Amino acid sequence: MNKILVPTDFSPQAANALGVALSIARISGAELHIYHVIESPDYPEITDIMAYQSLGNTNVLEKIEERLAQITDCEECADIRISYSIDFDSPYEKISNKASEENYDLIVIGSHGRKGIDRLLIGSTTEKVIQHAPCLVLTIKDATSYFSPSNIVFGSNFYGEIASGFSCLRKFADLYEATIHLLKINTRSHFETSRYSRQLMEKFAEEQQLSNYTINIFNDDSEEEGILHFARDTEADMICVPTHGKTGLSHLISGSIAESVSEQAFRPVLTYRIQPATIKYGVIAPFS
Repeated sequence: MNKILVPTDFSPQAANALGVALSIARISGAELHIYHVIESPDYPEITDIMAYQSLGNTNVLEKIEERLAQITDCEECADIRISYSIDFDSPYEKISNKASEENYDLIVIGSHGRKGIDRLLIGSTTEKVIQHAPCLVLTIKDATSYFSPSNIVFGSNFYGEIASGFSCLRKFADLYEATIHLLKINTRSHFETSRYSRQLMEKFAEEQQLSNYTINIFNDDSEEEGILHFARDTEADMICVPTHGKTGLSHLISGSIAESVSEQAFRPVLTYRIQPATIKYGVIAPFS
């Protein structure tokens, strides 16, 4: 964990994300970069307009510079290598491109938790970052006085493509000596026998050289609800879900478990992108 990117819109959720990012930087020794993107579409979101109005009637760019300088000069940041920058254009594109071009290991971003029609019509910068970012994305909603996840729930089907990128989660868990709870959700439409699921998960744990883990099979109405319910029942500190990063029509049709969980969960959610599985004969199944 060498470089952490923290997008900010100066909201309470962004402040919560910064607090967590500082904690991670402190334990990992990573440098931290705070990034504000001024969106300039024809019709900006009402939340963006309100955020800029709260800065006052003076030059907006100057006020943003002052706010970022105040954040980076605070006492809490004194022992962290920290910097900031401002950019213009589409926030999620700029954030994703910056993470890719400058080789960031982790994005820590706040979530406003939009639901229902707002989520469909307006969308969410956090959701789009999860879809497009090349690195780990940690989504934060609530403030936390001390971020130290000792129990991490990893929800997956444990098929072959899931392994790509899992090493990033393992390294993150190692920072905190956390237990990874491998979780397979059984639903009516996607059912596997417990014996078969357990074999997949045991093989996965062996291939990933996990030593501190548990195997769990949980039944629920949907994958999203199962992950959220299991995390709540076990009082997990963090949830991790891989995502295929679907966009456009495929996203509207099938959605994304990772993005749905990150929007609904009240605990931190870590996501990483994987390549979509090759589907033959309309069947998704494990493969090497």
